[in-house]
Amino acid sequence: MTPPRRRIVRVVAFVMALALLVTAVVAILRSAPTVEQVRTAVVHPDPTRVLVCIVALFVNIVSCGGIFHALLAPFGRIGRFEMVQLIATSSVLNYLPLRPGLVGRIAHQDVVNGIPLSRSAISVVEAGVVCAFSIGWLAGAVALAQWSGMPMLGWTIAALPSLGWCARRTTNPTTAQRLLNALAWRQVDLLAWGARYWAVFALLGVALSPVDCARAVCIGGVANLIPFIGNGLGIREWAMGLAGERMALWSTDVGLAAELLNRAVDIAVAVPIGLLCAVPIARRLRAAMADRGKAPTADALHSRSD
Repeated sequence: MTPPRRRIVRVVAFVMALALLVTAVVAILRSAPTVEQVRTAVVHPDPTRVLVCIVALFVNIVSCGGIFHALLAPFGRIGRFEMVQLIATSSVLNYLPLRPGLVGRIAHQDVVNGIPLSRSAISVVEAGVVCAFSIGWLAGAVALAQWSGMPMLGWTIAALPSLGWCARRTTNPTTAQRLLNALAWRQVDLLAWGARYWAVFALLGVALSPVDCARAVCIGGVANLIPFIGNGLGIREWAMGLAGERMALWSTDVGLAAELLNRAVDIAVAVPIGLLCAVPIARRLRAAMADRGKAPTADALHSRSD
């Protein structure tokens, strides 16, 4: 697929995502009980649950930065905190069409950190593989726990990827070591997502068990893997509603409302963080481009990163 065609696909996907988001809001407004649950959650929120959402979101940002740092640090000069800043900023920009956050992050890694564009593109694929594997592993562990009737067995198996922390840290790690380290960071990310789902459903008066939280994480994780749509916009809301009802976990309206609350917290907290992080990122990028004496064009970045 040529770069112009990819851009068209992404614009169409963005429009469809917005349409799905609007229909999710409309579906909730047609359900008086769900509207009342949302009103209570917004007007009289439980401070502890709101705090859990905010802290878990911070952990998501840090762990995602850890994933990409594990995958890219051997190939350039980039610190873990710098990667967290890049992830925070790019995540916000990826809400826009054409995913400018991804393009900007790859440009920064090339110009500032000396990481080739091709290696950055490979890291995106590697991160996708790590995320998909972690969701499949967690879903398998939950299914095994349910089938065997031994919850501790399921949780033990679910935690096994955390052993990636034990992968030997070296100056030139192997591909397996990099992926294992990234997988360990992904485990932290999944735990944070589980906490977020527990909190947003609790704000709506729905108590989730640890197993139900794990199922919610799997549903949301699969939706986030859909290509061409940044942050699973619209897709995650309907996936949570429809899959939750199909699995008899919650009603479609409650699932939609919970994910919309999740999205609202994401925007309210992540956007200011991303904008603050964008300041030092832009400063470093301008300085590096001034040293190089030239700046890569937007079209070149799109074509090379795609």
